[in-house]
Amino acid sequence: MKQLLQTKCRASFRLILFSAVTLMAACNGTGYTNPAGYDLRKPTEAELGKVLNEISGLSWDKRNDALIAIADNKEKIFQIGLKDKKLKDLSDKAIPPDSDTEDIVYSDSAFYLLSSWGEIRKVPIGAKDTTVITRYSLGLEGQNDFETMYFDSVAKGIIMICKSCAHEKGLAIRTAYRFNPETTAFDSVPYFTISRKAVEEKIKDPDANFDPSGGAIHPVTGELYILSSSSNMLVITSTKGEIIDVFKLNPDKFPQAEGIAFAPNGDMYISNEGKYGKPTLLFFPYQLKGSKNKKANTKKRKA
Repeated sequence: MKQLLQTKCRASFRLILFSAVTLMAACNGTGYTNPAGYDLRKPTEAELGKVLNEISGLSWDKRNDALIAIADNKEKIFQIGLKDKKLKDLSDKAIPPDSDTEDIVYSDSAFYLLSSWGEIRKVPIGAKDTTVITRYSLGLEGQNDFETMYFDSVAKGIIMICKSCAHEKGLAIRTAYRFNPETTAFDSVPYFTISRKAVEEKIKDPDANFDPSGGAIHPVTGELYILSSSSNMLVITSTKGEIIDVFKLNPDKFPQAEGIAFAPNGDMYISNEGKYGKPTLLFFPYQLKGSKNKKANTKKRKA
């Protein structure tokens, strides 16, 4: 991947010294903090091209050490090669054009796709058309919007989180639901909720909008990483929604972050849609401070 060194951060000169220093800090990325093991200021960045201009979800491909991706406006599933830096079609036109696909989970036998209104679509590997798709609806009433879905090996289920759901109005929460791939059914009650107030308090910003746009469980720490592109945030929680930490993301590097995935060693990948520029894939190596051998100093999450 090509390291992009040029910053897009621009600011007009101010007469007040304090404002000038603040602006310089923002341009240099010094005003942003990092989760343990990562430097969010210095990603390796690659442009994804027009095919993935509306990339909306990522999943790790353990068979090929690659990434699986979907885009809102495409009817195919793609593989992003990390070694050869090539894009490969993994299906024919197996996604209906009206699906509004927002996220993807890859299993050994199928792809699970999330439609924005709360429907999961199972697409067998090697699907040639839409006739082989199986649909599972959460069945919530009212206007609902989902963009986040991930697999939890401990819960043995696929978890989807509301970006904004009708029943949450006035409650200041975001709700997660669990789908069991074995029984092909959703749990009858929410799996957990996340307090939006707790996010605001942690980041010390009462105007922060926590609207989940992507999520994945860290394979080493077992923590849940959730993107919120609307306020450029990375929210880290337990797998039951308790807030651990919140980080502001530099909008110059994260203009519309909606996809996140981890390699088994903790290396992190985040994708940006091309709405405010070109679609990009950001790579963040996982490096524990003071560790010469990160593999020897990490414990993988138990399945």
